[in-house]
Amino acid sequence: MVLPHLLMWAAAVIAATWKLSQLARAPRDKGLHTVTICTLLVVVALTAQLAGSLPAFAAALPQGFPKLAQNTVLTVFFALLIVLLHGSVSPLGAARNGYREIGLALLTSGLLIATFARAEPTARTSYEHANAPDMLAFYLVGNLYLAYACTRGARLARTTAEHTRSRARLSLHIAAIGLLINLAGVHLPRTISTASRLFLGVDPIPATATWTTPVLAVGITTFFLGIGYPGARTALIKIHLWFEARRTYRRLRPLWEALTDRFPTIALFPTTTPQRERLHLRAMRLRTYRRIIEIRDGLVCLSPYLPEPTDTAHTAAEQAKLIHSALHRSTSSDMPRRAPSIIAPPTSTEAAADTRQLLSIADAFVELRSKTGSHL
Repeated sequence: MVLPHLLMWAAAVIAATWKLSQLARAPRDKGLHTVTICTLLVVVALTAQLAGSLPAFAAALPQGFPKLAQNTVLTVFFALLIVLLHGSVSPLGAARNGYREIGLALLTSGLLIATFARAEPTARTSYEHANAPDMLAFYLVGNLYLAYACTRGARLARTTAEHTRSRARLSLHIAAIGLLINLAGVHLPRTISTASRLFLGVDPIPATATWTTPVLAVGITTFFLGIGYPGARTALIKIHLWFEARRTYRRLRPLWEALTDRFPTIALFPTTTPQRERLHLRAMRLRTYRRIIEIRDGLVCLSPYLPEPTDTAHTAAEQAKLIHSALHRSTSSDMPRRAPSIIAPPTSTEAAADTRQLLSIADAFVELRSKTGSHL
């Protein structure tokens, strides 16, 4: 059963790492502080659980200690989570509800420690092997509280989602589904099974330790997908914009290179080779914007050498041909100059439209160079 534990632990570590990176960018966000602490507590709890499932590591710890650490840390996690959600739903009653939830979590932790301490060291076994009354009581207390916390957390998450209009709405719904999966598929069956084993001596739901562990992995992973959804969505958008900017940057290079070779002063920074340029990874959108500005400056410098004025009726291929001719004409000192005019005049005030226009001209310019064999 190590694989489900690894999946849960990996999901928690990814979520905690992401929240820590967000906190580094917004250190004064109090809500983000609480969420980050919550995710770190889950990492601690699941690390303890994972350690307990590894015989070599578990042998170095007191018998059953990882399970005690996991359950007590989880009570703190859920208390903080519920307090955070209470604050979103009802800010006025957040303090009163917070004290109640923290008190309940402390009471649960106390009962967990007391029942664990009463159990004989040899009886401090995992859930599936627990037979001693004290350990059954330990697992009953833990699952009762977790069932309550999942119910309460799911309800508050859905209520908060109903009052949210941002993309966090879907995030909260997904997190609530994860909590409900754990409630219905893990903690309720384990509570019924443990209570029956403790008070009646029979198990009405056999093998709960076997089939609820994969369900727990699904629930925790779903919960963290919900928490991480807004950040993951933002990251995917940024990655898409980065690749788009990089493609634009590289497609504009032939036209930009021809203009900077002829008018070196238009380059805001020293030019570099295509090989070095492939190593540029940071600030791609800024680099692309700068390249567009430099191309526009180069076209202004080139405009007196045009063989004929340009206008909006010219296609991208026609404008590329005019630019190609102007570059040839600019190398001759006795070539008469025209009055400056706008090359590739913008057809729209939108920056995206200007970029598309320059890309079309740059592509046509590359095609023309390949046909004529010129490398200006």
